[in-house]
Amino acid sequence: MLFRKLFFFSLFTVIAFNGCKSTGKVAAPSSSEKKHVAPAKKELSEEEHTQVIYLFYNANKEKITGNMEKAADLFAQCIRIDGRNDASMYELAQIYSDNKKFNDALFFARSAAEINPKNKWYQMLLAELFQRSGKYNEAVAVYEKLVKENPDRMDFYFNLANAYLFAGKSEEAIKVYDKMEEQSGIDKEIVLQKERLYLKLNKTDKAAAELEKLIANDPRDMEAYSLLVELYQVNNMKDKALETIKRMQQISPDNPRVNLSLAEYYRSINEKEKSYQELKKAFANTQLDSDIKLRILTSYLKIIESDSSMLDQSLELSKILAETHPNEALAHAVHGDFLMAAKKPDEALKEYKAAISIDNKNEFAWQYLIKAELDLQNYDSIIKESDEAISFFPNNTTFYLFSGIAKQQKKNYDEAIKVLLSGSKLVIDNDPLLVQFYSSIGDCYHELKKNEESDKYYEKALTIDPKNATVLNNYGYYLSLRSDKLDKAEAMSKLSNEIVPNQASYQDTYAWILYKEAKYNEAKNWLEKALTRGGDKNGTILEHYGDVLFKLGQTDKAIEYWNKAKTS
Repeated sequence: MLFRKLFFFSLFTVIAFNGCKSTGKVAAPSSSEKKHVAPAKKELSEEEHTQVIYLFYNANKEKITGNMEKAADLFAQCIRIDGRNDASMYELAQIYSDNKKFNDALFFARSAAEINPKNKWYQMLLAELFQRSGKYNEAVAVYEKLVKENPDRMDFYFNLANAYLFAGKSEEAIKVYDKMEEQSGIDKEIVLQKERLYLKLNKTDKAAAELEKLIANDPRDMEAYSLLVELYQVNNMKDKALETIKRMQQISPDNPRVNLSLAEYYRSINEKEKSYQELKKAFANTQLDSDIKLRILTSYLKIIESDSSMLDQSLELSKILAETHPNEALAHAVHGDFLMAAKKPDEALKEYKAAISIDNKNEFAWQYLIKAELDLQNYDSIIKESDEAISFFPNNTTFYLFSGIAKQQKKNYDEAIKVLLSGSKLVIDNDPLLVQFYSSIGDCYHELKKNEESDKYYEKALTIDPKNATVLNNYGYYLSLRSDKLDKAEAMSKLSNEIVPNQASYQDTYAWILYKEAKYNEAKNWLEKALTRGGDKNGTILEHYGDVLFKLGQTDKAIEYWNKAKTS
């Protein structure tokens, strides 16, 4: 079998070379060479001819095995012996093109095409390289030649039209599409391309005429009607838009595209309630593809950020989506997203679980499910679900972080450290996420009273992000609890308050460090700031204030705040 394969490969090689007249010699171009010079003709000796075939065969062998550098060298040797070896020039041009060395590729592609101008593959590669080198007019010339010589090849017409577009000649591209229509009849993609080009040229009437052509060809094509309505809407031709919608209603009154077109029309004349009602009808229609509904809902995500009144609409539409497409995981997941935006995590959980029950390989549904659990502080559920998600998506670092945080909250610090360390090793090019891993590991080691390890991971986090206020605050506070490196703790805590001012917990940390340094009056001032920022309801801050007051000799007032701390 191996002999048979080699025999046919050798036979193919001989045929390829017999198709190319071997009569000259040319050196490979330097990178600075600008002009193409055709090599002189000469007859090869029998020995040279055999050597070229052997080199060409081995060059293709190297190419097939992926050794492109060796292949290029062998093809170049073929050309040095036979300066008019167009097959080697073509192969070398492809290798240079793949390596983005377009000037060199262009030199050899031109040479091959000049030696064998009837070879379509040579001409196609040459045209492609002209385009990739920004020589659009030259590409046009090649494709025009290909179209002229191959009038039945529709792909050459497409390539010629694209070349015209790259050259900024939209009118000429349209003429090419017209010729294609003459040969093959009405083609929707060609008509839509012409419509887009006419719009680009501000020829609205001609763009509309193209869409009317589609409608005439298929009067039940609702997409063509919808595009025509959109064209009129965008160009503020509302009467024509409404007229087109009425035509749609006559042909297919129950088609959801009618509702979508009416929704857009009513929106444009500021009849918002009517617009919304038409949207609801479209969403409740099973004929309308869920992808279209999802695109519409995606537009709501931006609106509700600036206009919370639109949240109710998006909630209802996403609910209709989930009810109309009950077997689509994404429909439930999107409804869950809007429920989360509406701060309804309990209801969102149900939708995310429904999504996962339909498709347990939906990575985003798992992420949002666990985020909803985190909002509800369902740590047992988070541990179970994140560990399950890791089994499906072992390279998704987010699930390791969720699992680690939940185990930390359940005071299972050793297990938390294990999963956090595993996740941190998978983080690539995401410094904020890596800081989260390191700071969480530092927190866990602190709870285990492994201070050296704890400090090590805080330092690693700060090496990545020296101005991370949360890490600065936590690290500083834990040092103060140990009465260790208080100067460093004070500097870090002060910086955290500069980065995030008016944060009660950060102010409390700074006050506590000052307390540890016996700077009681300064500590009192910072705790009073914290009390005005919500600290009056925090037991730790109230207790710290009592401790400071006691050191300042205000015993009665200290007892009052200690009692408040117990009941808060």
